[in-house]
Amino acid sequence: MRDKVSQLRKLLGEATPSPRIVTNDAEGEAWRRFQQFEAYSAPAPLESSWRAIAAREITRIAAWYGWTSEIQRTLDETNVDLLSALSDEDLTRLRNRMRHLEDNAKHGLGAPDAPPAT
Repeated sequence: MRDKVSQLRKLLGEATPSPRIVTNDAEGEAWRRFQQFEAYSAPAPLESSWRAIAAREITRIAAWYGWTSEIQRTLDETNVDLLSALSDEDLTRLRNRMRHLEDNAKHGLGAPDAPPAT
């Protein structure tokens, strides 16, 4: 079984070229963040409604900070499958939460609903 897993890893490694990671810690982290950001870059938006703008902002924040689970949590709580299926109130609530989380991250604070540090 291990041999098959090793062969599969080798095939996957050959099929998907991996970019060279810089050894410097700061540069390596910057490169990783750039790759993550670029992976979630969307084509130029065609829709300019407030809902589309809010959904793009939510997606941008979630992708940049790795908080896609926040989107999934909201979708699960509201029992819908897509951001576009959220009600106006739920979409606004999620957008405000993502903005709040981003603001906390920018200022070095923890999540607003995290337990206090001891």
